[in-house]
Amino acid sequence: MGIGGLGMGEMIVIFLVVLLLFGAKRLPEIGSSLGKGIREFKGSIKEIEKEVRDDTEDGSEKKSVVEPWREAVPPASDSSNEPDQGPRRLTTNPPPSEQQIGGVPTAESQAEGGAAEIPEDAPAQESSTGEGAAEGEEGKA
Repeated sequence: MGIGGLGMGEMIVIFLVVLLLFGAKRLPEIGSSLGKGIREFKGSIKEIEKEVRDDTEDGSEKKSVVEPWREAVPPASDSSNEPDQGPRRLTTNPPPSEQQIGGVPTAESQAEGGAAEIPEDAPAQESSTGEGAAEGEEGKA
């Protein structure tokens, strides 16, 4: 196994592709600039780690974060005397009983808005309110 999970064969193929793309003259320039970039990156990481370590050893950072937080949060009021109102509805939709399901007007909506308009070319539907069912049962008896 090579570097970073790459085998020797994969590393050779990558080197050949880079050599073909950039040429033999630019390869040393690319290597040195890549090395400088890696050194700068490692140096900045070490600086950040040092700052974090210094801040945690000092302890002043911890106090400055905790104290403003306590001032910003108001004390909890005694709500034991107030009755629990339970969960509140966040939507503005009417309850399901007031909604019209399938486009069929309910009795309340007809009383509020008047009779629903039925197109003239719509076929007449038989109602199943019990009138037709009662006649059918009498005929059987």
